Amino acid sequence: MPMEAKDIFEANSRNVRELLSEPGLGLYIPPYQRPYGWDKEKVNKLVEDTLHGYSMLLQSPDSFTFLGTVITIHDINYTTVQPIVRPEVPGKVLTVIDGQQRLTTLLLVCVALHNQIRLAQLKMIKGKKPEEKSAPEQWLEGQTLRVLSELDATFVNRQPYGDSPLYPRMIRSFDDQWSRSKQNAKYRSPIARLISTYVELPVDKAAEFKPKKREGQIEGEEALVERYVQIAKTLKLIATEHPQKERDLEDLPTLAEVHASKSFQLALLNHEIPDDVSAAISAQKVSPEFVGLLNVVLVACYLMNRVAVTVVRGKNEDYAFTVFESLNTTGEPLTAFETFKPKVVSAEGIEKYENSDSRKYLDHVSNYLSEFKVGDQLQAATRDLLIIFASAETGFKLSKRLADQRRYLKDEFERYEQSPAQRLAFVQNLRDVAGFVQHAWEFEDTTSPSLSGLPVEATTDAVKLCLKFLTSLQHSITIGAIVRFYSAALYATDADRPERIKDLEGALKAIAAFSALWRASRRGTANIDQEYRDLLAGINNLTALPPLARSLKKTAAADTPSPAVNLAQLKAELRARLASSDHGGLTDRATFVADGTMIPAYQNGRPVARFILLAAYHDAVPDETAPGLIAKGKSAVSPCLTYEGFNDERHLSLEHIAPQSSSQGWASNLWENKETVHRLGNLVLVKKDANSSLSDRPWVQKRALYGALSAASHGDAGKILTNSGFDFGEKTQEIAQMSSHMPHLAAVSQKADDWSSDFISTRGERLLGLAWDQLYSWLV
Repeated sequence: MPMEAKDIFEANSRNVRELLSEPGLGLYIPPYQRPYGWDKEKVNKLVEDTLHGYSMLLQSPDSFTFLGTVITIHDINYTTVQPIVRPEVPGKVLTVIDGQQRLTTLLLVCVALHNQIRLAQLKMIKGKKPEEKSAPEQWLEGQTLRVLSELDATFVNRQPYGDSPLYPRMIRSFDDQWSRSKQNAKYRSPIARLISTYVELPVDKAAEFKPKKREGQIEGEEALVERYVQIAKTLKLIATEHPQKERDLEDLPTLAEVHASKSFQLALLNHEIPDDVSAAISAQKVSPEFVGLLNVVLVACYLMNRVAVTVVRGKNEDYAFTVFESLNTTGEPLTAFETFKPKVVSAEGIEKYENSDSRKYLDHVSNYLSEFKVGDQLQAATRDLLIIFASAETGFKLSKRLADQRRYLKDEFERYEQSPAQRLAFVQNLRDVAGFVQHAWEFEDTTSPSLSGLPVEATTDAVKLCLKFLTSLQHSITIGAIVRFYSAALYATDADRPERIKDLEGALKAIAAFSALWRASRRGTANIDQEYRDLLAGINNLTALPPLARSLKKTAAADTPSPAVNLAQLKAELRARLASSDHGGLTDRATFVADGTMIPAYQNGRPVARFILLAAYHDAVPDETAPGLIAKGKSAVSPCLTYEGFNDERHLSLEHIAPQSSSQGWASNLWENKETVHRLGNLVLVKKDANSSLSDRPWVQKRALYGALSAASHGDAGKILTNSGFDFGEKTQEIAQMSSHMPHLAAVSQKADDWSSDFISTRGERLLGLAWDQLYSWLV
């Protein structure tokens, strides 16, 4: 009788609950499998994919997360299992041929979720008696108990009797042995031990599970413990009232979004939130502990029911390995751009495509991507390009996932099925983004940025300076807005192009100024990316500025022309966002100075600190009325805020005036606050060799060296060193005398008394005030 394929192997997609909670299931890792070894990045991707699918459930009730394929053997006769207490083996043993790393990680997630939900539940209850619990708490406790029971079944196979009835779902050959008897049960492998240790914890105590590596060299255990801790930290953040405050979790649904979406509730809970609970949420009468527990319970529901793998079950090892090899020799997947090109060809028609503008534009994109080696480099370059393109095209925050990027290109292009002009504009915009990224953004250190397609004179000094600053920040979120002005200049008429080029320069200066002032006055990025996303999508605008994106999603008419960009409107919106208490909170110069003075600029972002110092130094001179400070001088007396100035070796190194750690010859109170020495008022720009020479010398010696470095001639520098009374080393003297002229150090060298924390604040205020005056003018 001929054998059919289904007799050799079968493949079924199973969600986590169906796969891991199957009654009588045991997962068995054969001896030839490697120890657990997933690194931080791989586990991050699994967790991120899961949370991305969870977040997407708000937009699509069909959201699932697929984690790939697992290849197994259904070992009916237990021929692969050893050692073995045969009568006590689980009823269904799956020997894992491929996918043990993924399955092990899923088990870690399930254990960590179970533990975190237990902790969050006990935190919400806080010892309350049943009659003391509110209606929302009673409802959520019921959901919690159900989820805990379902999670428990994913990592434990409970036997009906015996003094060791809790079987870890996964064991490893030789190290472990399933048995209902403590005498015969053996769970020594890292994963089996972790599970068996966890299930022995008291269920009524709020104890955070912290697995520990045993002494000795146990293969895979260190990685397993580290990955569990990594997962637990993420889940701990989720089990808070506002996990969205964490940058990596900013896309998670908020309580308001969960409450507003009935489809989301049905998808995860199989029912809508009851009316009395819903009313309490609307009235904000639920505790932070309630919100945190609900967050993590919902994530657990998504994991168990909407995270899936395809399980291939082979007849024996030979067939299983045949399937394994075929699945791993399929080659590098096509990029989203490569799968998009045929759609453009089809829309144009094969006959017309050869000589079409669409082909010309796509060839430009292909030429750019051809610079990258096929594989990870090409995938990454395409991914990053399409993320930028989506922001410029529709103001959409496109994910890094290949499937999402393919879908975005397909769906957006198909919107213009009946509009050839808009189809061409879509492809043209992709070409513009690629051209801008290739020539104006990803330029080498030995070359200058350029604006491809525009006259050479369009790439002014200000354009190059702003591009250099924004790229040093890796601030790619700004590209979408910049490209809109770039495209306007590219396709302007000859008569109109000079004005559009001028607008492009103005937009770049305004964006650079906005980013610098925003970042210099607050810690971290302070979610500045969201400000630019809002500008592109036209969300929360404070002025008449229309969306900057070329075409918004779901517009009434696909062929509606996009609004023309307007520099005056952009500047007005950026000024309004800086000043608004809901955004930048910088109502005026004084507020910026007060906020910026307290920021540890050196730690907060060195490119920003350099840019602010250059803006302050620009055409500044020593203040004769206040030794140690600078004041605005005549035009062109000391041009620093230029492309040449940004690249000048004299401005490349940020130097602490007072050393970073306590040192002799300085006021002792400088280090009472650990941030003081990192503030802008304690920083100067110098050459790298001068920085190393200055080091942590006493203030009186540094002051003399600053004077020598700022001297106008070698002779003057030598006199300053000789008259200082200090015996500087030969190399230090050589650097101080022969180094390039650094006039901006003159003011610091003129401060005769001690360098103090109060003066750092005073100097910081002066520098920030000068920087504001220079940069804010770019927004007016």
